[in-house]
Amino acid sequence: MQGIERTYCDECVRATVGAWKALMETSATEALNKVRYGKGDTLGLDAIPEINISEKLRDFDNHAILVTEELDDIAKKRWPSDADPVKQPLMFFSDPTDRSKQLGKFIEKISAERPFVKIGELMENINAESVWEDLFEAPATITGASTSITCIRKGAIIFSIVLNYITRTIFVATPIGIFYFCLPSFSDERIEMVNLSYIVSAGQPLNFLPAKDSCRTPEDAKRFVTFLGKKGYRENFNDSMIFVENPDAFLHHTEPGGPSRILYLSELQKGYGPIGFILANGEKVSEWMHWLAFAKFARNAYGGAMLKVFEISIDRPWTKEGVLMSTSPAYSIFSCEGEGGYLDLSRLKNFEHPSRFRSMLVVTPFDNDRIIYIMRQHEYREVGVSL
Repeated sequence: MQGIERTYCDECVRATVGAWKALMETSATEALNKVRYGKGDTLGLDAIPEINISEKLRDFDNHAILVTEELDDIAKKRWPSDADPVKQPLMFFSDPTDRSKQLGKFIEKISAERPFVKIGELMENINAESVWEDLFEAPATITGASTSITCIRKGAIIFSIVLNYITRTIFVATPIGIFYFCLPSFSDERIEMVNLSYIVSAGQPLNFLPAKDSCRTPEDAKRFVTFLGKKGYRENFNDSMIFVENPDAFLHHTEPGGPSRILYLSELQKGYGPIGFILANGEKVSEWMHWLAFAKFARNAYGGAMLKVFEISIDRPWTKEGVLMSTSPAYSIFSCEGEGGYLDLSRLKNFEHPSRFRSMLVVTPFDNDRIIYIMRQHEYREVGVSL
């Protein structure tokens, strides 16, 4: 990991931690109120983290491009037009508050009797993980609401950071490894010290599991997680799941988080049911972009890639908001020429809202032969690990 890339990572760690801290210092009432920001119907719990992330990254590098749904107008003005990745600017993709609907319900519940108290104080006086799991699903380390940033430099995935608001767990996927660390209290002075080196030294490595360890039977290998929670996703799902017969029988969860979904393939899911693969069901780029760093840097016992990423393309793809939910190679941002590969983000320049670009991706352990064989059979492209 080059020195400049470590510096970028440190700044993004500080940005995500700062976004979490700002939300924890906000009262429940402020977080649940609508604010005049972006689309106009944004809640404080969405706006506060995004404002903090954008300001910190802008102060650090005003020439970098931050991609979020609310900041599309700003990003599009400086979007790269040259397909040569070397000529593309530093770009950060962020989902400032994922699972905001669930987070709102969680905050409503814990603040029912104390609406003007800071969210961080409310959470420290209860077992936040248990409350979350009672409302939604276990384990909270995977299913909790989160904030995230992924860095792309010259067409290459450099790192991803995912911070779980409920468990205070920060995950980093970098060339030096994948680690996670439970942050101290939002009011603890040690928060200011947290950077990549701190997480690596004070945290622990995160292991991703081969299929032989997580899936005991051929049926287990077909179990998966994807999103079906809004209009259009079920239709896309029904047309695209041609590679798993009776897919609903193998569906683990229908409203999972986006950035944190990759963690279903990690040791954190052990004891909560086997997962053979995860699927991006025609979802926006900020939901799945973060998976690519984990897929790129997770290693198996043989030193090779632990995870494989495939891009699904169907003959008659559905659209949502006028955007294809499944892309053929001609429309894909994945350039897989020769032995290497890169992300051609210049292709998003013609989108009115680049953050709404969509794809279908399957991520599975390297030894899930049942799913990988089907991917090969349908000639779906393998992408991601060389990016």
